[in-house]
Amino acid sequence: MKQVDELIRGELAAVQSIDAVLAKINNDMERTELSTIREDHVRAVDTLKRYAGADFKESTNSAGPWGAFASAFTGGASLFGDKAAVQALKVGEEYGMKEYKEALADNAVSSELRQVIQSELLPQQERHISTINRYIQ
Repeated sequence: MKQVDELIRGELAAVQSIDAVLAKINNDMERTELSTIREDHVRAVDTLKRYAGADFKESTNSAGPWGAFASAFTGGASLFGDKAAVQALKVGEEYGMKEYKEALADNAVSSELRQVIQSELLPQQERHISTINRYIQ
């Protein structure tokens, strides 16, 4: 299912982006929080793969061009300091939230997956944004 493939790519891009930022973060508490967010995204990939169906493309194990862009964007932002890099992550988390909301509106997405998005994945995105906002302020 194309929608699920896109969600998986987005989650993989999030993992790549966080990896790029983690390499530049000096604050131990922030590194721990970002590592927790990273692990949430890794689990989201595993969750989404269960709903990808028979037409799941193994190429979805790559974040594709979006992942390369996201890594470059967050990596470039880290040149301007930790807060700029984390702000770049926030942009990605907000984009992920938008993607999940679009999936909820897509009738091709199974009701079971919509439930998982509503109860687990979307609230997770909201927590990530809240955590990032606390650091940025």
